[in-house]
Amino acid sequence: MKAVGIFLLLFLAICFYQGDAEPDGAADQGTEANCGNYDLRKGCTKIFDPICGTDDVLYSNECLLCSQNLQRHTNVRIKYRGKCQNPSPHSNPAQN
Repeated sequence: MKAVGIFLLLFLAICFYQGDAEPDGAADQGTEANCGNYDLRKGCTKIFDPICGTDDVLYSNECLLCSQNLQRHTNVRIKYRGKCQNPSPHSNPAQN
Protein backbone atom coordinates (compact mmCIF):
# COMPACT_ATOMS: atom_id res chain seq x y z
CA MET A 1 0.00 0.00 0.00
CA LYS A 2 2.89 2.37 0.74
CA ALA A 3 4.31 1.77 -2.74
CA VAL A 4 0.99 2.77 -4.32
CA GLY A 5 0.94 5.98 -2.28
CA ILE A 6 4.50 6.82 -3.26
CA PHE A 7 3.78 6.27 -6.95
CA LEU A 8 0.62 8.37 -6.70
CA LEU A 9 2.52 11.24 -5.08
CA LEU A 10 5.30 10.98 -7.65
CA PHE A 11 2.74 11.01 -10.48
CA LEU A 12 1.01 14.09 -9.07
CA ALA A 13 4.32 15.90 -8.59
CA ILE A 14 5.30 15.24 -12.20
CA CYS A 15 1.90 16.40 -13.47
CA PHE A 16 2.05 19.67 -11.54
CA TYR A 17 5.67 20.29 -12.49
CA GLN A 18 4.92 19.81 -16.19
CA GLY A 19 1.86 22.04 -15.95
CA ASP A 20 4.07 25.04 -15.15
CA ALA A 21 6.58 24.35 -17.89
CA GLU A 22 6.72 26.34 -21.10
CA PRO A 23 5.81 24.62 -24.35
CA ASP A 24 8.77 22.90 -25.99
CA GLY A 25 11.04 23.82 -23.08
CA ALA A 26 10.76 27.51 -23.95
CA ALA A 27 11.97 28.65 -20.53
CA ASP A 28 15.30 26.81 -21.00
CA GLN A 29 16.46 28.90 -23.94
CA GLY A 30 16.81 32.53 -24.90
CA THR A 31 17.62 35.46 -22.69
CA GLU A 32 15.58 36.88 -19.85
CA ALA A 33 13.60 40.02 -20.66
CA ASN A 34 14.47 43.14 -18.65
CA CYS A 35 10.99 43.47 -17.17
CA GLY A 36 12.28 45.66 -14.34
CA ASN A 37 12.73 48.44 -16.91
CA TYR A 38 8.96 48.81 -17.34
CA ASP A 39 6.08 49.88 -15.13
CA LEU A 40 3.63 47.23 -16.31
CA ARG A 41 0.82 48.74 -14.23
CA LYS A 42 0.89 51.81 -16.49
CA GLY A 43 0.96 49.75 -19.68
CA CYS A 44 3.38 49.54 -22.58
CA THR A 45 4.17 51.91 -25.40
CA LYS A 46 3.03 51.12 -28.91
CA ILE A 47 6.55 51.50 -30.32
CA PHE A 48 7.22 48.58 -32.67
CA ASP A 49 10.52 46.99 -31.65
CA PRO A 50 9.80 43.31 -32.46
CA ILE A 51 10.82 40.50 -30.14
CA CYS A 52 10.60 36.82 -31.03
CA GLY A 53 9.76 34.91 -27.88
CA THR A 54 10.94 31.42 -27.04
CA ASP A 55 7.34 30.38 -27.71
CA ASP A 56 7.85 31.56 -31.35
CA VAL A 57 5.27 34.29 -30.84
CA LEU A 58 6.02 37.77 -32.18
CA TYR A 59 5.72 40.46 -29.51
CA SER A 60 5.63 44.09 -30.63
CA ASN A 61 8.18 45.02 -27.98
CA GLU A 62 9.89 43.71 -24.86
CA CYS A 63 7.43 45.41 -22.52
CA LEU A 64 4.53 43.52 -24.11
CA LEU A 65 6.38 40.22 -23.70
CA CYS A 66 6.79 41.06 -19.99
CA SER A 67 3.13 42.02 -19.73
CA GLN A 68 2.00 38.75 -21.30
CA ASN A 69 4.26 36.77 -18.96
CA LEU A 70 2.70 38.55 -16.00
CA GLN A 71 -0.87 37.98 -17.20
CA ARG A 72 -0.36 34.33 -18.17
CA HIS A 73 2.00 33.42 -15.31
CA THR A 74 4.59 32.19 -17.81
CA ASN A 75 8.28 32.75 -18.35
CA VAL A 76 8.65 33.24 -22.09
CA ARG A 77 12.11 34.57 -22.82
CA ILE A 78 13.61 36.48 -25.74
CA LYS A 79 14.68 34.06 -28.47
CA TYR A 80 16.05 36.98 -30.47
CA ARG A 81 15.25 40.58 -31.33
CA GLY A 82 13.36 40.93 -34.58
CA LYS A 83 10.52 39.10 -36.26
CA CYS A 84 10.16 35.34 -35.81
CA GLN A 85 11.30 33.36 -38.82
CA ASN A 86 8.77 30.58 -38.17
CA PRO A 87 6.04 32.32 -36.17
CA SER A 88 3.60 30.36 -34.08
CA PRO A 89 -0.02 30.37 -35.26
CA HIS A 90 -0.66 32.30 -32.03
CA SER A 91 1.41 35.25 -33.29
CA ASN A 92 -0.66 38.30 -33.98
CA PRO A 93 1.35 41.52 -33.90
CA ALA A 94 -1.87 43.54 -33.90
CA GLN A 95 -2.76 42.12 -30.46
CA ASN A 96 0.70 42.61 -29.03
